Amino acid sequence: MKKVAEDQRVKLLVGIINREDEERFTEIVNEFAVALHFSGLGHGTAHSSYMTYFGFNEIDKKMTLSLIPGKLEHTILSEIGHGLKLYLVGRGIAFTVPLSGISNIINDAIISGIEKSDKVLTRQAPISKKKEKKRMHELVIAVVDRKYTDTAIEAARGAGATGATVFHTKSVNNQKAAQRIGTTISQETDSVLFLTTLEYKNKIMEAVRDAAGLKTEGGAVIFSLPVDDLVGIGRFEDYIDGEENDK
Repeated sequence: MKKVAEDQRVKLLVGIINREDEERFTEIVNEFAVALHFSGLGHGTAHSSYMTYFGFNEIDKKMTLSLIPGKLEHTILSEIGHGLKLYLVGRGIAFTVPLSGISNIINDAIISGIEKSDKVLTRQAPISKKKEKKRMHELVIAVVDRKYTDTAIEAARGAGATGATVFHTKSVNNQKAAQRIGTTISQETDSVLFLTTLEYKNKIMEAVRDAAGLKTEGGAVIFSLPVDDLVGIGRFEDYIDGEENDK
């Protein structure tokens, strides 16, 4: 794979949204760029005091993964924030994650497909004047034996996590890795996603490790991903328009 310039990179856009918003989510992205979209069904869980605020009062959630031009990430996030009204209680979140590699064919198709409309150019102009933002969030993922999902979530809460999104998964053909690791990996697993600030990332990972990690019956495999930009859960200070002030 060839090395590409920063403004020619593709990023992963993640949306954890209400089921009925899935089509509108992808429509908004497609208004600005050529993108690839994938979607799965999960459910949200949070401490009662956070249930409504983070949109987890609805059990079923859609997790939408979209490959988008990194150059337009702020524009697209802003439009999604407004279009899906993520500034309102319970609407969901959307954020971007950097990629370490991608097929040249896909990268070139997405980057060359940026729409040169007046709408895009108008919204892009103010962003260039802003200083580069410091990365503030991380996505912690724990793949855990399904019987210990609640244990992992409770441990994470105790370490500062305010909510999680859970997807039913399974371990597939991992015998070699299990032998190397020296443990049995459960076949019936849940992938639990915690979106958190940098301040709590290590605390959450350590708490889940101690309560349900590889040296416990939970057998959780835990890792984290950097989050570049985010809308939802009160992150509206960088919106170009001021619609969030209408709350």
